[in-house]
Amino acid sequence: MIVFKILGLCSFIYLVTAKTQENIQGVLSVDDEENPPLRGLKLGELNFLHTTDTHGWYGSHKSQPDYDADWGDFVSFVQHFKDNRIHGNKLIKRDLLVIDTGDKHDGNGLTDATSPNGLKANDIFNSLDYDLLTLGNHELYSAERAVFEYYSTAISYKFKEKYVSSNVNFITDTGDEIPFGNKFRYFTTPYTKHRILALSFIFNFKIPNSRAKVTPLVDEIKKEWFSQLINIYPPHKVDLLLVFGHLPATDPEYHEINHLFEALRSYYPDTVIQFFSGHSHIRDFVKFDDRSTCIQSGRFSETVGFVSINNVRSKHKDPTFFRRYIDFNKRSFKFHAKTDDLSTKVGNYVTSKINTLRAILDLDHQYGTVPQTYYMMARPMDSDSNLYHLFKSEILLRLNSSVTDPTVGRMIMLNTGAIRYDLYKGPFTTDSEYIVLPFDNTWSYMVLPLNIASKIEGFLNQYPYIVKTLPPPEIVQNNILIKKNDISCPIIDKPELTEGYTTFDDYGCDGDDTPHNTQTLYSVPNVIQSTKLVDTDLESLIHFVFISFLTDDILQAANSIGADIIPDFQNYTISDVMNYGGQSAKQLLREYIIEISQT
Repeated sequence: MIVFKILGLCSFIYLVTAKTQENIQGVLSVDDEENPPLRGLKLGELNFLHTTDTHGWYGSHKSQPDYDADWGDFVSFVQHFKDNRIHGNKLIKRDLLVIDTGDKHDGNGLTDATSPNGLKANDIFNSLDYDLLTLGNHELYSAERAVFEYYSTAISYKFKEKYVSSNVNFITDTGDEIPFGNKFRYFTTPYTKHRILALSFIFNFKIPNSRAKVTPLVDEIKKEWFSQLINIYPPHKVDLLLVFGHLPATDPEYHEINHLFEALRSYYPDTVIQFFSGHSHIRDFVKFDDRSTCIQSGRFSETVGFVSINNVRSKHKDPTFFRRYIDFNKRSFKFHAKTDDLSTKVGNYVTSKINTLRAILDLDHQYGTVPQTYYMMARPMDSDSNLYHLFKSEILLRLNSSVTDPTVGRMIMLNTGAIRYDLYKGPFTTDSEYIVLPFDNTWSYMVLPLNIASKIEGFLNQYPYIVKTLPPPEIVQNNILIKKNDISCPIIDKPELTEGYTTFDDYGCDGDDTPHNTQTLYSVPNVIQSTKLVDTDLESLIHFVFISFLTDDILQAANSIGADIIPDFQNYTISDVMNYGGQSAKQLLREYIIEISQT
């Protein structure tokens, strides 16, 4: 068991990165009678608000007061923040840029209950006046999604100059490759007149898509267009190099962002470089050198990242950076925007659109009541409060189909990445299903001898046998942190605080705007399994049932295990994989909640 500082709301993962900066930024605070103090913001010449990995969470977290703001509240916050903080003092010139780094799908009924995914919710997201935005891997999981993203956002009238994707091309109906938006954006800020060159990259996403092509960033920056770009915009024409995209700030496995930084620094040796990242669903702030940092701003509309920079163009002073992770709630928004009334006309309209869409999609339809909160990572795997334990002990073995035979033993396997969020105490609604299990699934099975089937779970839970990133990204990152065991912040346990993010990053332990109690996080495997045997003879045949997404992994595991233990073993092939049928994981969870709600 490892204690991490981080996470809010459900279970998440805390921060990560090397050294704690000695000069921990000072903070402002405000007290009220009912709530703990908040840490304030330090404004600079250039200021940034950052979102990432929203995954459709535009309607607030209805079971979590720490994240009670909806997208309309956020739109209002940005407007008040500009008016009251950025431009409130007419004697001081400041600029604000609002940035998003992708992944708008899969995680909430507002996006996932329509076809194509995000059909109606995309307008809600696009109601915010982003200055820079890009795509994530969830915008590329299918050709349908790529086409929808390209036409609805990338080349839309509102964002056609602001949408940047440097290493993704769109494939037209005729098969031609064209930029997915813009390869770069060069612009001057309106108030401080900083000249900014913006680039955007996604990680090396390898799932094929007939309407989009991802080039690894290390290869993209070797292309002719990039060489021409460097020549057109040499260092003396660039005050700030702004790099944003869907790749982690801390990447101990592939180091993509580090390779990118090193390459860019070779071209721009003294230019300030500010990164904005995403994908691994954590709060993080990384210092690359004295003139470059990177922020990653969480997930699921739990976090708004804030960065300010001073002395960007100074020849005599080093730049100074400040970061803050703002909890996505009305209290934080009011405080940082210095307003008692958060509402605006546009924000109220967006909130009304959210409520109307929820009603149309019937997202608040209640199937039953969840008796307690079940966590993905914030409780041990064998705890009665662990969500994976609930699936193993109560839910998976409810699967039944025409193939089910009570005289034949079976094992049922689910990748932990199928489950994406904690299951909170209270009403279990249509939306709850999309939140916990956003992906549709089917089941497959193989007839295997017990001596092979019994070893597959262990095989797949041994890193690096993660062929398809089996767990959710925050679990992958958290497991890395557990191995690293790099804890440098005090554990917080105060009765007046709620469990939440207590982030440790390269600038220390004070990045979160809201003090929280430390949440203990535990390691999570790649897959979980339920077993019901009728014969323990190792040569007896069983039905090995698995979510169809895992087909390639199961074949690899079965063949590797078989080759090790059976002489003259003949490999299994896709012809040995059959359809099992039965209820989806969503249906299994729903049936369970309905049943316990009636007792």
